[in-house]
Amino acid sequence: MTEEVMNGRHQKLVEIGELIKARRENLGLSIEEVQEKTKIRSKYLRAIEAGDDRIPPGKAYFRVFLKSYAEFLGLDGMEFSRAYRELDENNNRYLSPAPTAQDVPKTNHARPRRRSRRKKGMGAVAKLLIAWVLLGGMIFGGTRLYALYLSREDDPGQVLEPGNGNIVEEPESEPEEPVESAREVIVDRRDPSDEVTVFATNQTPLTVILETSPEEGTRCWVQVQADGETVVEKTMGPAERVEVTAESEIKVRAGAPWVLTLTLDGEDLGVGGPYGLVKDLIFRYDEDL
Repeated sequence: MTEEVMNGRHQKLVEIGELIKARRENLGLSIEEVQEKTKIRSKYLRAIEAGDDRIPPGKAYFRVFLKSYAEFLGLDGMEFSRAYRELDENNNRYLSPAPTAQDVPKTNHARPRRRSRRKKGMGAVAKLLIAWVLLGGMIFGGTRLYALYLSREDDPGQVLEPGNGNIVEEPESEPEEPVESAREVIVDRRDPSDEVTVFATNQTPLTVILETSPEEGTRCWVQVQADGETVVEKTMGPAERVEVTAESEIKVRAGAPWVLTLTLDGEDLGVGGPYGLVKDLIFRYDEDL
């Protein structure tokens, strides 16, 4: 079953790569031209078109490159990223099969002990005395339990204390407080213009993560405002991460948004924008969502 899943995964990766390659060829672009504009090395671009995610630095970066490449070609990079993630999830589901019966360690079963023979010589008189003692204990215990049962009927708030049969007051149980279920994260994207993208969400506080591509030479100037106050202004290098939290609004101005990957409250939003445009990325809390 695992081999079938892996073969199916490889076939779908090849199909994704063929879509990317066909789009590039339709636009009349060469691999070298794409490398120059996206700053993604040609060996990674060729691996994406071949559906081969075994190259270093790993599958996480392969997914980032796939999104960036698709966005540059004018495709929906988010959908390509999700399709790749689903392939990984379906593949991992079969990588750790349950242990077979042969893998389970055998348990050493102890041989049952032989019952020791009862000592002989117990007379009939001793047996009779023991029987009378047991019978008397049963009668006394039954009478005691019946009396306790009657007292329990008179006061249902009383219970028997284990071990000694004493009556104790039953504590009143406090009503359980309802547990508030976690709200599903909703993100609504709007693009008022080519230079502005607005993401509205129903969660507060807002947490935005900016991550740059690991490619050598990657640079992106960013200015970040949290609730109207500038908290970050810097040039990000390769594989750099910036995390910002705010109550109602976060504004990001990015000089090279195509090298940025955006995450809002744990939701992957894909690449910051297409190649060549300075972008304003706005993240807002909207209680009406």
